[in-house]
Amino acid sequence: MKKSICFLLLLLAPCVLVAQDAVDEAMYKAYLSGQPAPDTWKSSVATRQEALKAKPGDVQLQYQLALAQFGLLSSTMRGRDEKLFDTYYKDTEELLESIIERDKKWGEPMALLSATYGLKMGYSPMQGIFLGSKSSSLVEKAKKLNATSPLVWKVAANAKFFTPEMWGGDLAEAIEAYETSIKFYDAHPEKLRFNWMYLDALAFMGQAYLKNGDSGKAIAAYEKALRQEPDFGWVKQVLLPKAKGTAN
Repeated sequence: MKKSICFLLLLLAPCVLVAQDAVDEAMYKAYLSGQPAPDTWKSSVATRQEALKAKPGDVQLQYQLALAQFGLLSSTMRGRDEKLFDTYYKDTEELLESIIERDKKWGEPMALLSATYGLKMGYSPMQGIFLGSKSSSLVEKAKKLNATSPLVWKVAANAKFFTPEMWGGDLAEAIEAYETSIKFYDAHPEKLRFNWMYLDALAFMGQAYLKNGDSGKAIAAYEKALRQEPDFGWVKQVLLPKAKGTAN
């Protein structure tokens, strides 16, 4: 009986991987579209919710669901769809808190929760009074726990880039964190397939360079993004022409 169960699990494992890959591809294409694409993001979340129902105690599946939910929350910023954001925000927050409670030495869920708080503050700046210090504390702890995680450094970079200087924002620190994030992403090219966060990190690193007056480095960052993904419309049609215009 045990052998039969093990054999069945071996047969199912490739199916699970294919399903996960399909969700990653769907989210990646939704990000590339430059549109909110709520139906794609909601479908991706629903697919991962179904996967979790089959193995409710699987922390990795929980984290994969949290990543999809975070992607959906991020996508709402394009159209400022606060209603959709509010629909998924609490579930995402609670799921990440649950993962963190189960594994207090895993920094990436902490960083993702920090970034989720950052999105909330993007819609409701007054929430910064309550969430600002929590967000900062989480990402700093995440950096200590997972010092080589590109996602952690991307979240840290965004926090420094988007936070006003009077509240702790720092352009130089943001650039350094973006560079660190990209370094760790590049160290594992096998993990870059359908990885929209890598493209996002390059896009915002370019914007940080440009804000710092370095159009040459901005152009290099955008061209690197296009080598990874030639159909990255936001970079090809908006960010790169702007940087080249500044350089002329």
